[in-house]
Amino acid sequence: MKKNMVLNSDKIKNLKLTKRELTLISLYQTGGNKGKIHTEEICYKAFQINRELFSWNLKKFKNYPDIYSTYKALGHLREEKKVYGTKHDDPHKDGWMLTEDGLNYCNNELADFINIKKNKSTYQQSEKSFIISIKKSDYFKAWKQNNEKQLKEKSIYDIANFLKVLTSNIPRLIEKFYETKVLAKEIDENVYDFLSYIENIYTDFFNEENRNKALIKSKKILKGIL
Repeated sequence: MKKNMVLNSDKIKNLKLTKRELTLISLYQTGGNKGKIHTEEICYKAFQINRELFSWNLKKFKNYPDIYSTYKALGHLREEKKVYGTKHDDPHKDGWMLTEDGLNYCNNELADFINIKKNKSTYQQSEKSFIISIKKSDYFKAWKQNNEKQLKEKSIYDIANFLKVLTSNIPRLIEKFYETKVLAKEIDENVYDFLSYIENIYTDFFNEENRNKALIKSKKILKGIL
């Protein structure tokens, strides 16, 4: 991913970026390109970048971040399929992350702004290692070699195996698949292409409708699953 320049927070708040764009930047910077980020974290980051747009309206409360502004922007971004997630009273069920469309928008339209000083969007070695580990799986090797015989023998169990998720936890399996696909988009193009292949093969399983169902289902799962 190429960035032409790096701007600090003081400069970015003076640019004519919309609340949705600033919210996307905030989500990216807090690590939304890697996993789910709590609504309040996104809200506080947006408030740090532009207090005028993301604070309470009354002057005496201008030092407080307005979570409603961020949540409203996230809701619109979800409708645009740029983010995926939900706001929930239980902090273990609350969270948002970038979709592939959202990541593409950040990398293309907002590339000059997303890397403001230090942020949590940089991939850790453990995250890179996880993506690389997929290349060691028999499923990936069969795909890479275009071995049709071996590919036909693969099943959803093989996908769960390299994603390190139990097949009994279908909602988490679906979420982990899409989280991994977004990770792979920036870390390793081959793994991303491989996961795109799987998505096309298992369209009855990996699709937007099932992903939304998984999100609803995950709200009912015990604390700590997400």
